[in-house]
Amino acid sequence: MSRQTDDINKPLPRKSRAESLAWAKEYTSTMARYADVEISGDPAPRKRFDTCVGRKDEVAEDGRYTLTYTSYATLPEERHIPAIRKLRQALEQHGVRITSYTERPTTPEAIMYGRSDSEGYSLIADSVNPPGTLRLSVSTPCFLPPEAKQQQF
Repeated sequence: MSRQTDDINKPLPRKSRAESLAWAKEYTSTMARYADVEISGDPAPRKRFDTCVGRKDEVAEDGRYTLTYTSYATLPEERHIPAIRKLRQALEQHGVRITSYTERPTTPEAIMYGRSDSEGYSLIADSVNPPGTLRLSVSTPCFLPPEAKQQQF
C-alpha cells in the first residue's frame, strides 16, 4: 500500500504488529456485528503482513509494514445482500467512504469496497467461495514499529 503524502519523509504512524493485529481482529468483529453475522472458524481468519512500498517503488529497511486481516462468516447466499447492505449503512454512518458497491441478485452476491480517509485503512466485504461464505477484510495503512528509526529517502 503506498503512502498518501507528498512528503516522502513525513513521519509514519507508529504501531506494533501485535497492536495492528488486535485492531484488525476487533474491526472485522465490528463489521460482522454491523452485518448481523457471526465470524466462523472455517475458513480460518487470515493475516498477511507486507512491506510498505512507496509511490516511486521505494522500499525501506526500517521495518515499516501493512497488514491485511480477513475473517469469514458462513450464511446462506440469499442473506449476503441484506447483510452487506446493513454493513454499508453502518460504515457510512461512521465515516467510511464506500468506493465501490455492487449487488448481483441473480447470483446472489454483493461486493463492497470502502476506505477511511481520516485513518487510512481500506476494507472489503463480499461473497466468496465456497458458496455461502462472506468475506470481511481490512487493510491498514503503512505503520512503523514503535522502536524503529524511520529511514529517510
